[in-house]
Amino acid sequence: MPQFILIFTLLVCIGSCLITIPATAKKFYKHVDEDGIIHYSDKKPSTDKDYDSWQVRVEDSRPKATVVNRGTDRMPLLYAVNPYHGPISLHIEMTKAVNAHSDPPWPKTYDVPATTDYYLGTIEPVQDNKSWSYAYQYSYRLGQNNPAYDADYAYRLPYRAVGDAFISQGFAGTFSHFDDQNKYAIDIPLAEGIEVVAARDGVVMDYAEDFIKGGTEEKNLFRNNFVRIAHDDGSMALYAHLKLESVVVGNGQRVKAGQKLAESGDTGFSTGPHLHFAIQINQNHHLIAVPFKLQYPNGEIKQPMPGWLD
Repeated sequence: MPQFILIFTLLVCIGSCLITIPATAKKFYKHVDEDGIIHYSDKKPSTDKDYDSWQVRVEDSRPKATVVNRGTDRMPLLYAVNPYHGPISLHIEMTKAVNAHSDPPWPKTYDVPATTDYYLGTIEPVQDNKSWSYAYQYSYRLGQNNPAYDADYAYRLPYRAVGDAFISQGFAGTFSHFDDQNKYAIDIPLAEGIEVVAARDGVVMDYAEDFIKGGTEEKNLFRNNFVRIAHDDGSMALYAHLKLESVVVGNGQRVKAGQKLAESGDTGFSTGPHLHFAIQINQNHHLIAVPFKLQYPNGEIKQPMPGWLD
């Protein structure tokens, strides 16, 4: 279940800037009141009468970190805006500098705390009496850059036990666990609607719950319901392919191991209902999965392998 981070490029000239801010989207509702007036809302009508509803393109409503100018064209003050409820790393560099330089010097990678505006620097003319122009680009990755995470932590089962279960695809699985973000993930087939629970204490960093379908078509690579939990040691847990509108936690919420997060489903790049579980870190401004240990139902702690969870 690949999760890709977009690289944003912003070209800046004196007096010109374009920034788009995504809107929050879930469902829209339409109903007709007793007076025959049609109402549209993103809130479910309280009326007992019939209403229509439809999903909004969730891929257009995901949070995105941005760089904004809090100053002026002549004196830009650039800030990273992190909307996530967990840290990110942001790398910025000049791509054009005509009689201009950055202060501090770029390229530079910053650790940006959760839900903050973080000062990055300014761009100034080298000689004030001459015209100047500049351009920069930036990219961001989820998570604190190069965290000192606990590689030996024993994670509990990420679902509420309901009879026998097994791991169908383990580390370096040849079907979909071959890219850096998923190399050390596991897939656990679960019927739709099984409780997915936190495998460790942490904070809800981000989630998506509005995707409807799954399948092996390429378009489904980015249409996956998930919950991402940030841990205190800088690692992050990813719970993916969740059921439509089943997430019961909110961004920024502190959760305990064993607490319900959502329900299993079959959304995104999937061949059937299952839970995709991975531990990821930000290593050198690159999101990767890392090996982890799992506590089996019999109490044994070991690296998870394909086979029965008994």
